[in-house]
Amino acid sequence: MAIDIADKKRFLTWLITHEFFVRREVSWILNYLLTHDAILNKVHFVEQAQHTPRGICVRSSSVSDQSITLYLDDRTYQDSDQIFHEIRFNWKNPLYLECIFPESWDNPLYVAVLEDNRFHKWNDHLDEVMVDRVDAYFKQNALENKIQQLYQEIDQALEQGNQEQFLLLTNQVNELLLQKEVLQ
Repeated sequence: MAIDIADKKRFLTWLITHEFFVRREVSWILNYLLTHDAILNKVHFVEQAQHTPRGICVRSSSVSDQSITLYLDDRTYQDSDQIFHEIRFNWKNPLYLECIFPESWDNPLYVAVLEDNRFHKWNDHLDEVMVDRVDAYFKQNALENKIQQLYQEIDQALEQGNQEQFLLLTNQVNELLLQKEVLQ
């Protein structure tokens, strides 16, 4: 799926104006990408850029004092001039850009441009904590759906004047509400 260049520009503009980098050259490089559509069309925003054939990782100053790293054929470079020239001279090649800044997953502009890294699939490398969190989320969601369904059935029992059904459903809801408290 190709990401719209306008979305990439919106995100890069936000990143440049809202995040700070230890080295100002990072902002210059991001501005260069922003103003060159031909290059920006080849940019893929991913996580784990170090696993790509040609990846760059930029980090805001609130996350790390290591602002920018280029990963090229299993080699690592941190010289911003060298990184800039790599981008400029090899602009026809795909470039995988990782942007690390606080609460990145809460940023809709970032999530809109983020692509799955085909060289390092995220779901092949889930840790136990993440698996447990996902499982807990689905259990919680299923529980909330069941409670809502029972509330609707309680309303129906009240409308029909069915006291026995009302009491049965109310007990079920109370049990589920106790389970919900335990999960939280």
